[in-house]
Amino acid sequence: MALTKKKPTTIALPPELDALLTKAAETRGISRSEFVRRQLQLVLEQYRPHPRPRSAGVARGLRERGNEGELFRHLPR
Repeated sequence: MALTKKKPTTIALPPELDALLTKAAETRGISRSEFVRRQLQLVLEQYRPHPRPRSAGVARGLRERGNEGELFRHLPR
């Protein structure tokens, strides 16, 4: 992690999750806190705003659509 100021957060875990967290962190050779940070970072990435991909412009020059049936005529129906 970057050397930024971290905001402390407290969570309460049932004993079985607490034991599993300890085991997982030990297996990775990192602290429990670091394990939680890394896993949260993976899960929360889906909520980060991502720029929409720009069009490559491939379809921009097409004036009419072809017959899509021609693409699939060799497949059984």
